[in-house]
Amino acid sequence: MPPPPPAPPSPLHRLWRRGRDFIDSLAGRLLALTVLVVVAGEAFVFAPALSSFHENWLRERMNLAQIAALALEVSPDLPIADSLQWELLSNAEVQRVALQREGERVLLLEAANPSAPETLITYDYTRATAMQRFGWAFETFFAPPGRVLRVLAQPRFESGDFIEIVLSEQPLRNAMHQFAARFALISTMILVAAAALVYGALTLLFVGPMRDLTQAIERFRDRPEDVSIAFPRSPRSDEIGRAQRAAADMAEQVRNALRQRERLAALGAAVARIGHDLRNMLSTAQLVADRLSRSEDPDVRRSASRLERTIDRAAGLAASTLKYGRADEKAPELQRVDIAAMAEEAAADALVGFDMIDCRLDIEPGLAAIADPEHLTRILGNLVRNAAQAMQHHTRRDKLLLIRALRIEGRCEIEVIDHGPGVRESLRERLFEPFVSAAPEAGGTGLGLAIARELTRAMGGELTLKRTGAEGATFRIELPAA
Repeated sequence: MPPPPPAPPSPLHRLWRRGRDFIDSLAGRLLALTVLVVVAGEAFVFAPALSSFHENWLRERMNLAQIAALALEVSPDLPIADSLQWELLSNAEVQRVALQREGERVLLLEAANPSAPETLITYDYTRATAMQRFGWAFETFFAPPGRVLRVLAQPRFESGDFIEIVLSEQPLRNAMHQFAARFALISTMILVAAAALVYGALTLLFVGPMRDLTQAIERFRDRPEDVSIAFPRSPRSDEIGRAQRAAADMAEQVRNALRQRERLAALGAAVARIGHDLRNMLSTAQLVADRLSRSEDPDVRRSASRLERTIDRAAGLAASTLKYGRADEKAPELQRVDIAAMAEEAAADALVGFDMIDCRLDIEPGLAAIADPEHLTRILGNLVRNAAQAMQHHTRRDKLLLIRALRIEGRCEIEVIDHGPGVRESLRERLFEPFVSAAPEAGGTGLGLAIARELTRAMGGELTLKRTGAEGATFRIELPAA
């Protein structure tokens, strides 16, 4: 029995999956970054605000205590009831008030039965630094209950060295907690508003266009031939606008290339069928030429010989065309290659039948390149054979072929120099294109230089025509030096 179909995902699972996709998206990361920046800004604001609240609360209590003490000093001869002193201290939320004046410490107010504090902490605002005030604020905020503060500050309403108050820390601590709760509530509202505003603006300006571009690229990846997939184009001058226009241009170029590839594929299939039939026809023609070559008529034999050469050239062209169309060159296997040995071997193989050519090597001792030995042999053999064919029927007596190689700035440069007629001006721009032959009279197919350049570029190098003219031609191979 076939396995039962999987159960559909639950609503909670779908919600979790959507949330995970949102977090992984650019919009989710942008929202997280916005929240992080706003929270960090609120944290930087909260620290000085808490420190300022801590100091202002203590100074307010100090001012109230000093005002109460001044009210008592106005009528020093009148007795002050303990209940009034207690009420004055209670309103100021302090236990004792003292003033340091002219080197003498004067006790202004004190509770009737002050309790001995378990922990007495002194905050001296007469010489406190900004960092100390920050530290005192957070120390109070996280302090355990039961502490008593002794606070010193400059008097506000009369002269003196400093005024001193002693008070319980718990009311200050409770007030700071309430301030922090209000600050957190207001900050949360500001955070939500700022995050929504920033996220909305960035989504409209950046995330939305990038999302549309990404979706268009994904659809184009799945169906590149679908012309209904349109890439957004905008007049923006920033990177997003440039990316949109570049993607639209790229899509158009890819579609054109796909259409051309389809046409070339159809043409290649037709050429393959024609080549197959042509080879069969050429085989029949070869048999007829063989019979004609055995004729007793000398003119027929001469014509048959010419016909055989023509048939051989046609068969070679058909075979080379089919082989080039397959594009089945293997990937290069890069290794250290000795240039002198490679050039000598390639020249010996390519110059078979060209006894009139004098080949010389001028190679830097110990020169080596990073290349595929088989590919490099084919490249050098092709260039040497082309040079020999160019000089074979040339009128010059000097039929010298020179292979020169040296190391220049981490590159290995190999030059094949001939003294033939050079490359015609009309062919120089298209010399490395397939089926463009520099010496059609020699029976070439025009594929040798195209294949040689492809093999050179596959090894990380370049093949160029360095120089040409009536004195000959020079082809240069550039490869990474070993």
